[in-house]
Amino acid sequence: MTYHIRKAEKADVTAAYLLERELFGEHSYPDFFFRQAYDCWSNGFLVAVTQSQEVVGYVLASPSFTAANEDVREAWILGVAVDTKMQGQGVGKALLKEALAQLADYNCIWLTVHPDNKALKLYESLGFVVVGQEDNYFGCGSPRLKMRLSR
Repeated sequence: MTYHIRKAEKADVTAAYLLERELFGEHSYPDFFFRQAYDCWSNGFLVAVTQSQEVVGYVLASPSFTAANEDVREAWILGVAVDTKMQGQGVGKALLKEALAQLADYNCIWLTVHPDNKALKLYESLGFVVVGQEDNYFGCGSPRLKMRLSR
């Protein structure tokens, strides 16, 4: 199935949320978060869509306002999701590459990932390195690796 990457439109917000919920269950962002993300970080909210405009993946990136050093421009990849029927076809990589291109002016990009998530290899292939692990990142029994891409 062919797809292309584009900036999310308002009509994509619900589809991105439903995909998130399907893939991540209790650890998914709530529906209103996607609506606010669309308003707050529209340049960093990208979707992969089929020719019929079905959302089959999304990435959400945001600038960070916590950098201690003014010379460091930091951003976060807050979420990446790819429909199970499209996994393994390069959709996640294409979404991340486009998000990283949108973040070209940022020299430090962060993300978190579950230690058992197969996307870990994808993140490493794009230059992200593990800088730590928190065993209860999203609450008891919800470990995440913290990863950083420095450029």
